[in-house]
Amino acid sequence: METIMKKQFALFAAFIILAFFAVSASAQGKPVEPPKPKIEEPKKTESSLLAKWAVVISAPDQEYIGTLLLEKSGDGFKGSVTTELGEAPLGNIKIDGDSFSGTILANIQGQSFDGTIAGKLKDGKITGEINLNGIGAIPYTGKKP
Repeated sequence: METIMKKQFALFAAFIILAFFAVSASAQGKPVEPPKPKIEEPKKTESSLLAKWAVVISAPDQEYIGTLLLEKSGDGFKGSVTTELGEAPLGNIKIDGDSFSGTILANIQGQSFDGTIAGKLKDGKITGEINLNGIGAIPYTGKKP
C-alpha cells in the first residue's frame, strides 16, 4: 500500500511541477501590450462658401439682385446664380480654402452665354466676378441672408 501511495504522491508532485512550469512558461511569452487608443482622423469641415448668398451683380447698365447657391453634391459641388433674368447653373465648381471657381451658363433675353465665375470669402462677405463670353467681366458682391 505504501508503494501505491508513493506512486500517487509522485504523480501528484509531477503534476504540480508541470503545472508550475506551464504557468511560468506562459508568463514568459509575449508581453501583453495595452490596447492602443483609437486615433480619429480630424473631421473635414465644410467650406464656409457652401451656402445661399444674397448677391448684387453690378452689370454695366444696372444692378441685378439675386442669389448665389453653392452646395455639396456627392464628392463634388453644385450651384447656381438666380436673378430676375432666370437661373444660371454652375458647373466644374472647385473650392480652395476661401475661394471658389466654376463655369456658368446664363440665358439672357433668350440668348445663351457661357463663361466662368469666381469668388472669394472675406470677413463674412463674398466678392467675385462673372465673366461671360461676348459680354465680359461683371463684378458681384454678397452676404448670407
